[in-house]
Amino acid sequence: MTASTLPLGALLVELFPSANFLVVLVLASVFFITVGAISLPGFNLGIPTMAVSSRLYGDKFNRLVSFSNWLSQVGWQAIVLVLVIYVLRSMLSYLGLVNGSNALGVAIILGIFANFFIPIIGYQAIVKAQSIVSIFMGIFALYILIKMHGFAQLWERSFNQTSISWIQTFSALSLALMGGALSWTMFASDYSRYLNRTSNRLAILIWPTLGGGIGSALILSLALVLTFTGGVNLSAGGLEITAAGMHSPIIYLSFCVFAILGLLASNFLNSYSSAFSLAVTLNRDLNRKYVTVIDAILATLVAIYILFVSPSFFDSFQTFLDLLIIIAAPWTGIMCSAIIFRDLLTPTCKKAQYGRVTILLIGVFATILFSNNPLWEGWGAMLLANNDISPLVGFIIGLFLESARRIAFNIGRDKRARDSVPAPVMIDHI
Repeated sequence: MTASTLPLGALLVELFPSANFLVVLVLASVFFITVGAISLPGFNLGIPTMAVSSRLYGDKFNRLVSFSNWLSQVGWQAIVLVLVIYVLRSMLSYLGLVNGSNALGVAIILGIFANFFIPIIGYQAIVKAQSIVSIFMGIFALYILIKMHGFAQLWERSFNQTSISWIQTFSALSLALMGGALSWTMFASDYSRYLNRTSNRLAILIWPTLGGGIGSALILSLALVLTFTGGVNLSAGGLEITAAGMHSPIIYLSFCVFAILGLLASNFLNSYSSAFSLAVTLNRDLNRKYVTVIDAILATLVAIYILFVSPSFFDSFQTFLDLLIIIAAPWTGIMCSAIIFRDLLTPTCKKAQYGRVTILLIGVFATILFSNNPLWEGWGAMLLANNDISPLVGFIIGLFLESARRIAFNIGRDKRARDSVPAPVMIDHI
């Protein structure tokens, strides 16, 4: 649970004002069951997510999947670093220490320094710190929502409007999935593989589902309500968090501090996961400390591009989310089907598994067709009045095509097994 969801809420309100936000919150939370499900292979097999993926696509093709995952993780780290800088700028301006471009400059220096400094603390300490920070973020979010009558505002915006649009609702759900469950699935097994072998498998499914779903719903609810009231603003100058509606400078400043700490901790853990993806891509073990430094350098360069070259943070954030799910959405559908049919019990193979590779490519193509972002507008999105439902399309295609392929394979295998059984020999007794 981190503050990376704040700009997502602002985007939802900006792009889909007629959406039923409560439906979006519920369905986006339920979708975290995919994260729980994909945590299971890591525990069962003791390997990271991209190594699990190799069992589905073959070693060579999976390197392309791993490389795309590594790129998306570096991009996400850049987005998170920019958010850290924006929250720092909001705090500095609120305190009156520096203003305008000076506030941004100081925030950039502090944010980049912290992004390189945090890994020094160590993996175990950061995991514990993020757990504590997440609890405090949840407490602050719930307190602010109660003080601002946030749940009443969400209900009113969702059910008391006369112009609710269901196509906007599903488009908003798609965007929520991009920044929610689908941004987690491709490294869901990276941490479950470290759990004690005596851990309960049902708990491994349930806790990521509940933790991700409830935590995401809470922060996204806060982001929506703060956007309604002007507490979160997206503009050409980026994201700004104000004290509007928080009722207390202490609450506002504490929330900002915990948001920054949570974002920085999540960036380190993302770089830890990206090391696995890069290792699978290069087919060799890597020193995670070195990869963390490399990721921090690349994320800093991309963050500077977003801040000073990109047309706006709004465009960069939306484009990144669309690029993230082009592979993640159909890949998640295929992985969920493989878990249902227990297809991950076979060892990694070198040869490409052309059936699954074809399904993944079909899903990628369909996801591109139904995507609408600052880089391109797909034909499918045009048919839906420029609404983007690409994550839903990609996931459903991956899930159903892989399930159909597996069912057909099982039927064919059973038929071959029956045909291979010799007919009983009839003996005439005289």
